Amino acid sequence: MCSSAVSLALASMAAPAAFAQDAQVVVVTAQSRSQQIQNVPISVQTMSGAALKDQGAASLADIDAFVPGLAIDTSQSTRPSVFLRGVGTEDFGIGTDSPVGIYTDGVYTGKTGGSMLNFNDVKRIEVLKGPQGTLFGRNAAAGAISIVTNEPVNRNEASALVRLGSYGSQHVEALVNTPLSDAVALRVSAISQQDRGWASNQWNGSHMGDSGDRGLRAAVRWQGNGSSAILGFEHEVMREAGPPVFSVTGGKINFGAPATWTDPLKQPLINDATPNMQSRTFDGVNLRIEHPLSFATLSSTTAYRHFNSQNWQDNDAGANPAAYLATGNVESNATWQQEFKLSGQSGALDWVSGISAFRERATETESVDATTTSLDTIIKAASGLAPYATLTQLAQGVGKATGNSTLQSLSMMGQPWREAVIDRGDYRAYAIYGDVIWHATASTNLTLGGRYTHDQKSFSWYNPVRTANALDAQLAALKQLNFFNTLVALKQLTAQQAALLQKVAASNVEFNNPGSTSAPFASSRSWNNFSPRVVLDQHLNADTMVFASWSKGYQAGGFDAVGVNGHYDEELVTNLELGIKGQLKAIGLTYGASVFRYKYSNLQSLTLVPASATTGIPSYQIVNSDQKATGLDLEAQWKLDRIWRLTGSLEYLDQSYDHYVAPTGVTLDGQPAGAPFLSAAAGIAARWPVLSGKADFSLQYGYMGNKRCNDDTRKQGTCLFSNDVGAGKAREKVDLRLGWTAASGHWGVGLIANNLTNKQYVSISTLGSATGSPYAYVSKPRVVALELHGDL
Repeated sequence: MCSSAVSLALASMAAPAAFAQDAQVVVVTAQSRSQQIQNVPISVQTMSGAALKDQGAASLADIDAFVPGLAIDTSQSTRPSVFLRGVGTEDFGIGTDSPVGIYTDGVYTGKTGGSMLNFNDVKRIEVLKGPQGTLFGRNAAAGAISIVTNEPVNRNEASALVRLGSYGSQHVEALVNTPLSDAVALRVSAISQQDRGWASNQWNGSHMGDSGDRGLRAAVRWQGNGSSAILGFEHEVMREAGPPVFSVTGGKINFGAPATWTDPLKQPLINDATPNMQSRTFDGVNLRIEHPLSFATLSSTTAYRHFNSQNWQDNDAGANPAAYLATGNVESNATWQQEFKLSGQSGALDWVSGISAFRERATETESVDATTTSLDTIIKAASGLAPYATLTQLAQGVGKATGNSTLQSLSMMGQPWREAVIDRGDYRAYAIYGDVIWHATASTNLTLGGRYTHDQKSFSWYNPVRTANALDAQLAALKQLNFFNTLVALKQLTAQQAALLQKVAASNVEFNNPGSTSAPFASSRSWNNFSPRVVLDQHLNADTMVFASWSKGYQAGGFDAVGVNGHYDEELVTNLELGIKGQLKAIGLTYGASVFRYKYSNLQSLTLVPASATTGIPSYQIVNSDQKATGLDLEAQWKLDRIWRLTGSLEYLDQSYDHYVAPTGVTLDGQPAGAPFLSAAAGIAARWPVLSGKADFSLQYGYMGNKRCNDDTRKQGTCLFSNDVGAGKAREKVDLRLGWTAASGHWGVGLIANNLTNKQYVSISTLGSATGSPYAYVSKPRVVALELHGDL
C-alpha cells in the first residue's frame, strides 16, 4: 500500500552502535528517490541491521528508548501500542488503526498482532517523523516506521549466531544465500528466540514474562535486462505465557483512591487466570517487480498477510475469589494490497505517481471471565446489590424452613461466567498519489505532492447471552422448585425484587447491548480525503541545507469494537516544520535540527471507562480528542577518529489537548495529553584492532521524561510518578556490547547486556478496579547473554 520505503546504503563495515553510521554513506529514498539523508527535508532516523544484531534487539520494542519521540508498549505481545511525537493509540480492537504506520519491505503491516514481528534478516530500520501519507499512504498521519529486509544476492553466503543468557534465554539465527543461476538467487533465514521467563507465578509455580518465537523468511530474486522481481515468504510462530500483572493494592480488595495503592515492584506475582497465554501464527507473501520503461520506471508491489492471535490474561493480580477477573482476545486477520508506481525525471523535475488498493478482513472475539463471587463484588460496588450471595442465603433459608435438603445445601457462589463480543470488519481503501520535486535552481528545490484516498468500512457486533452453564443448571433447579414464587408468597421478596434477581442472574454485565444479542448488528461508512504536502529546501552551501515543509495527514474513521454502533470520524492533522541539516567534514560531525507544530483533529484514543451503576465492569472505549503540540528535534553524529564515534539525539515536545472531555466527565482543554516534555538518547561506540582481530564496544543510553499528568490521569491513577507506585515516572535504559571478531572476519564472540542498570518500570491498568484490584504491568529486568557467531 505504501511507496518505496526509506532505503539505506551502508559502508563496508557497519558500526556496532545504533545510529552510529557515517552520514556520508547513508542514502535514503523517503521521497521515492535516492538521496543522501542530509539532503532529505524530513526528520529521519535510521538504524542498520548490523547495529540491531549487535545490540541484541529482537523487535521494535527494544529500540524505542534510543529514538526520541518514539514510544512502543508491548506489555501484551499481540496488542502493541505505538506513539510518535506523542501521537498514537493503545487500541487493540479491529475497529480502529494506529496513526503510526509500520511497513515491511514496502508493505503496510496492519494492526495489532501482525505489526510487531521479531527481526529476521533485517537490513535497516527507518523512523520518519510527521505526516507521511502522501507517499507512504495508509495510516501514516503521525509518521512511518519502515523495516527493510535483506534481498537475495548473487554470491554464496552462510552465517549462524548463537546467544545464551539470563533466564535460560536461547537465541539462534541461521542464514543461507546462494545463486541458483546467473539471474536467480535464493535467500533463506531462520530465527528462534526462547527463554523461561523472569517472573515466578506463586499461584501455580509457572514462569511468566517469557518469550517464545520462531520465524522463517525466504526470498527468490530474478534479475535480467534491467528488470527484477523478488518473491518473498515469511512465517512466524509465537507462544508465550500471558502478560504478568502485579497488584497495586497488596493483593487486597481496595476501592480506595490511588493514593492508597502500594508499590507493585514489591509485590509477589499471583496470577490465577485460566487460560493464561499469548500466541500468534503469521504468514505473509510479497511480490515486488520493477521494470524500466522508455520514460520512467514501473514498479509493482503485491502482498498478502494473515495471522491468528490470542491473548488471555489475569486482570486482578491476585488469588482472591471475590476479585477474580480475566480477559481474552482472539483475532484473525487477512490483508491484501496492490500498488503500481511510476517514477522518472523530466528536465528539472523528479516525479513519482502511483495507485494502490487495500483489502482487510478481520474477526475478533473479546471475552471477559468472572465468577458469581466476583460478580457480587462488581455489582455491589456499582449498585449495592450482591445478587448471588442474596440468592444463596434465601435458598438456604427456605430450605431450612421447608426441610428441603437440596435448597439447604445450594450455593450459587463461585460459578464460572463468561461474556463475549464478536466483531467482524471488512475494509477497502483505494488511493492515487503524485509527488514532484522541481529543481528550481542548483541550490533550491520545491516539492509538491498529494494523495487522494477513498476508504470504505463495514463492521458488525454480536454479543450473545453470557455462558454460565453451572449457574443455569442451578437456576433451572430453582425454577422447578417454584423457588421465586415461594419467596414472594412468604413475603421475603416482592414480585418486583424476585423478577429483578432473575433478570440480573440471566443478563450480561459487560456486553449488554440488546440490539446485538440475538443477531449481529451491522454498520458501514466511507470517507474521502486529499492530503497534500509542500516543501521548500535551500542549500546554503555544499554542506548545509535548510527546509520548510507544510503537510496534512489523514486516517480513516472507524468503529468502537465494544460499543455497538459506535462510529468515529476521520483523523486530520496539519504539520508545519522548519529544519536544518549539515555537516562539518573537518571534524567528522553531522547534525540535524527541526522545529515543528502540529494540530490533530479527532485523534482516536483507547480509554478505559470506569465502572458505574449501569456498567459494572470498566470497559475500553475509543474516544476522540483534538490535540496540538510544538516541538524540537535534534540529532548529531560525531566521528572522532577511526576508532571512536559519538551519537546524540533529543526531542522536546509540548503537547496538550485543544478540546477534550474525558469519559469520566473531566474537561481537559489545555491540559497535557501525557507525552513527556523531553526524551533523549546518547551513544558511544568504538572498534579497534586487538589480539590479531578487531574488538568492538558500544554503550547506548535512552531517556524518557516523566509522563505529563492531567486531572483525569491523576484521578484514574495511571500517572502517579510522585508516589511509591511510580506510574509514569521518567525511564532510562542502558544497553552494552563488548565483542571481538577474528582477523579472518569469519567468527567472533560477544557479551551483550540489555537494561544494564536493571531498571524496571510500571504502567497501570485500572481494568481490575471493578473488583477493587487495579494492577500494573512491569518492564523486563536486565538480561545478559554471551554470543558466538560465524560465517563463510
